[in-house]
Amino acid sequence: MKETVFRTDDIPVGERFDYWHDLMVNTVCPMEIRTPSTADFQAEMRIVQLGRLVVWPTSLAALKWTRSSRMIRSTDPDYYHLTLPLSGRVDVAQRDHRTVHYRRQMYIVDTYQPFDCRNTGNSMRGVGLEIPKDLVELPPDTVRRLLAHQISGREGIGAYLADFLTRVAESPSPRPADAARLGGILTDLLNATLAHNLDVEEELSPTARRQSLALSVKAFIRENLGDPSLTASAVAASHHISNSYLHGMFRGEETTVSAWIKQLRLEHIRRDLADPCQRALPISHIAARWGFTHYAVFCRAFRAAYGVPPRDYRNVTSGAAPLGTTVDA
Repeated sequence: MKETVFRTDDIPVGERFDYWHDLMVNTVCPMEIRTPSTADFQAEMRIVQLGRLVVWPTSLAALKWTRSSRMIRSTDPDYYHLTLPLSGRVDVAQRDHRTVHYRRQMYIVDTYQPFDCRNTGNSMRGVGLEIPKDLVELPPDTVRRLLAHQISGREGIGAYLADFLTRVAESPSPRPADAARLGGILTDLLNATLAHNLDVEEELSPTARRQSLALSVKAFIRENLGDPSLTASAVAASHHISNSYLHGMFRGEETTVSAWIKQLRLEHIRRDLADPCQRALPISHIAARWGFTHYAVFCRAFRAAYGVPPRDYRNVTSGAAPLGTTVDA
């Protein structure tokens, strides 16, 4: 798929800010911008179309961008705009609410209402998402409660949305057939994240509600891997669903809940064993950190998954002793 890229590096130094200003006042949702210094202004933005959603990986020098009542009267697009900061700091204000956002602290604004945003450091990097309002399953009055508030992309369901947007930003633009499919996935992640943060999952459609529950279950498992008491029954109880319903959710993934928990734990341990900085930690300590309280059980599981005992794996991957050399567990 052909992608569109705007970058000030392609423009003569003295014309760069004017170029970016003209770009911003001629978008679907025009905005006025200001910067502390127009000299050698730096900015770059890609446009990635995923179905009806538009993703904007962006990097900006210090900048303030504002959507005024006058601009809203002249252009009235029916959009929300969500931003995932990846570096820097962004101050956001809409509907008499102002918040500060750092890395992976997302926010959403309504383009039909005035807002102003500013990155107060030297620069910021982030991913924007332009969302037609009819793709959001929640009523506008419900979404309004979340405008300009922090939406965590560091944990829970929001982490899945943040990870997805980050991968889009770091990858080449997809083929048209893949773009439509990815747009559908992104829409589901967005609706699940908004509903979870507003605690209104019951207002989603049955399909979106199941998707939201599945994401919530997986986020809960990932965040509690170190707890030895994490079992399928504990996961079901925490989400007020039956064990059979939980197992049914995983049936289409060709695995079981217990097997997925064990797989995730082993993968974390495998990475830790390959980390030279953790070489001094006993293997039994690393295993316990990820929920394995019985060392012999862990060793059997690790060997079944990776074909070698954990000691030998650490020796090879961390550049220590040759394969087969025994070290303390």
